[in-house]
Amino acid sequence: MNEKDKRLRLSLTQTRDMCGVAIGTVHRWVDELQLPSEKVGRERTIALCDLLPFLAERFANNPAENRDRLAAAQATRVEFENNVRLGRYIPIDLHTTLLNAVVSEMVQQVSGLPGRCANELAGITDAAVIREKLIDEGSRIRNAIARHLGSIADACKEQRERAEKEPT
Repeated sequence: MNEKDKRLRLSLTQTRDMCGVAIGTVHRWVDELQLPSEKVGRERTIALCDLLPFLAERFANNPAENRDRLAAAQATRVEFENNVRLGRYIPIDLHTTLLNAVVSEMVQQVSGLPGRCANELAGITDAAVIREKLIDEGSRIRNAIARHLGSIADACKEQRERAEKEPT
């Protein structure tokens, strides 16, 4: 599978919608190994390059219905590819990387909490003052994570704007 095909993957729900069948049918195709799939994180995905030939073969007995389904599948594929090119969809690898970065920032901030507050709180006996200082520190952590998310959002927006300016 080439690098481009790795990005052109559908969830089982998207596959269901494309095929016009029940989700149980898609699960059966995958479970019976009729339709190749790959587990990406917690989600099972199906490559479009595997799905289209599968659909063509599966529905070969009813040419009219199959033509319509194949045309719909191809139209969906073109729409999906355009959305990927325009940056409207984030490849799963990038999505995972972004989530890991946010979680890492959050863990770093929360793990540093005792070190930042221990000396300051050591001599305080008033519970209200301690509570206020902890609330302030929680706000600082939320703001740091929000700044981190904002920089990620800005980078995604810039990438999308560059993609929209590229000629088709």
